[in-house]
Amino acid sequence: MRRSELESVDGALFSELAVTCEVGYLSLVTATGYPRAIALNFAAIDETVYFHGALDGEKFELILANPRAGFTIVKAYSYIPSYWSAPHYACPATQFFKSIEIKGTCSAVDDPFEKARALGALMDKHQPEGGFDPIDSEVPVYAKALEGVGVFRVVPESWTGKVKFGQNEPEKLRRIFVEKLRERGGFMDEETALEIESGLSG
Repeated sequence: MRRSELESVDGALFSELAVTCEVGYLSLVTATGYPRAIALNFAAIDETVYFHGALDGEKFELILANPRAGFTIVKAYSYIPSYWSAPHYACPATQFFKSIEIKGTCSAVDDPFEKARALGALMDKHQPEGGFDPIDSEVPVYAKALEGVGVFRVVPESWTGKVKFGQNEPEKLRRIFVEKLRERGGFMDEETALEIESGLSG
């Protein structure tokens, strides 16, 4: 990564984004060499990413043909307008965010127990209020359903996190950002201000 001050390999970052981000982006290699990026709901168990999908069609065929895959998770924070730091000059405009980029392999899950565990993690994440019986591969109604549903995993060979909250800017300017964010009071502005403050001295 070009800016090492933005890089993170903290497992807590991986866990945070896996829980708080609803959508991730699976990247596969096509026969023509062009990448194919697919937006997916997902859940992670430890650092293995799971999603469900059809056991046919383009995505499935691409995974069979070449299991090498990427998976990207992004949590967007506030947009920082250029005029907060340089009136009349567009270049300082930026977006603050946290992200994870995974490089690994993607494959279909065959084991019913692992399928059930993965689908349970998806339900717990996206329907935390419950309202369903736990998914168990030994319960007949679920056992039958698990036979036909496609569940896939992305196993990381490596991953890199990026956390951008103005760390490369002078502390005086970052304090201005905090002030301006709270003054604006828009979506994610308070959360962004708190993230900036966590990197300030005193």
